[in-house]
Parts: sequence; structure tokens; C-alpha cells
Amino acid sequence: MRDKIDFTKEKPFFDNGDLKWYVSINIQRLIENEQANNLPVLKGFGCFVVKGKGVEDYVLIDHQQNIIAAFPYTNEGFGQMEARIKIMKVSKHFDDYENNI
Repeated sequence: MRDKIDFTKEKPFFDNGDLKWYVSINIQRLIENEQANNLPVLKGFGCFVVKGKGVEDYVLIDHQQNIIAAFPYTNEGFGQMEARIKIMKVSKHFDDYENNI
């Protein structure tokens, strides 16, 4: 289920004037926690709900603030972001496995 952010009360994580960036608590937990089947933690990624100037999206960025993925701030967009994170975790799991052989 998507994050329920009250944009009138929540303080953004950062504000660049045109856009306000709020941490997506639910997606961030998915990024930072090991999942079933030993899916690894993803380090150096953050997921935000970005709002402003006709934009209201989930946005996944890396530690250099490159946009990795963006989906609408809807239940469907939440599901798409969740799937994207899980795919990244599966990929990392297999990369780690291959590097240890």
C-alpha cells in the first residue's frame, strides 16, 4: 500500500523550490531490509515521494542523486516501485553469488 503523506503537515526531506522530496517510508524499508530468500539490502539508494509543479511521483535515486526509476504516486505506482526494488535485489543476489563462486 502506498505511503500516506499529508503534504500539508509533513516537512519535506528536502525542497529545491519547485519540488518537495518526502522519504517514502514503506519503500525505504524494503530497500534497507533483507527479504525472504536471502534477497540483500540495497545500499546507496533512496526512495522519495516528489511533489510539485504537476509532479506527484515515487522516485528512486542512487547515492549520486541519479534517478533510477520513477512511477506515479498511486497504489499502482507503489506496486511498480516495489517490483523494481525486488528485481534490483534479485540481480544483486545473483551478482553476489556469481562473485563468490
